[in-house]
Amino acid sequence: MSGRGRRESRLDRRSRFREEREVHLVVCEGETEKGYFDSLHRHPGVRVHTVRTRKAKHPQREAVVATAARGMGQAYNRVWAVFDTDGADVRDLVVRARREGIEPVPSTPTFETWLILHLDDHRAPLLSGAKAEKRLKALLPRWTKGATDFADFAEGLDRARTRAEKLPEGCDPCTSVHLLIRAVLRAG
Repeated sequence: MSGRGRRESRLDRRSRFREEREVHLVVCEGETEKGYFDSLHRHPGVRVHTVRTRKAKHPQREAVVATAARGMGQAYNRVWAVFDTDGADVRDLVVRARREGIEPVPSTPTFETWLILHLDDHRAPLLSGAKAEKRLKALLPRWTKGATDFADFAEGLDRARTRAEKLPEGCDPCTSVHLLIRAVLRAG
């Protein structure tokens, strides 16, 4: 039988729809970020593959971008490098990431800034990762670094996005996670 006149089945349409949805690679340096993005999978339509660089005592910004670069040739629509600035000037790293086609997602001082914005319109300097964690713990006492779950923050997602957009880039606090979230949710 020729292909002409053959009607497209529901399964064919569904398969094509699945293939067309964007898949995002998110490379991060910490367990907090990995927990948040891994649990984001439960959000309808979200297709995120999260990779964490090796655990280390010092910031892994360079390793995050290098790992993201290795993911560029794979089957991802967009590749994101999520890293903490820890107060360092990361402009050169951001430029290098963009030149390689990677979407840089810095947070100052740390990713916890993004989580705080779900719960509070915090604009005062956080100064360090330890102080950001302390502030987050004050806002959400049950939060623990190794067990970050998107569900704990989902209700404040829209507020976090609005608040993050208002923070000046390169200042303390600031974050670009809202750009990643917008892209991931739009793709779903």
